[in-house]
Amino acid sequence: MTSEEHLRILGPAFLAEIRQRASLAPPPPPELVDELRSILAPAMNRLRTRDAAQTVTGVEVRSAA
Repeated sequence: MTSEEHLRILGPAFLAEIRQRASLAPPPPPELVDELRSILAPAMNRLRTRDAAQTVTGVEVRSAA
């Protein structure tokens, strides 16, 4: 979901509240960041590949994953 979609659906006041609450949270420990990175990296690579294919061809590409 894009930032514009978040804004349209949730509204600026609610998004400001979410950001304010998120700013109060402590940073995650490095071990958790490393673990999440290993989990999310394959999905990010698929997304980047799909986006690059769309840019080149102008055609929506659907992933089987």
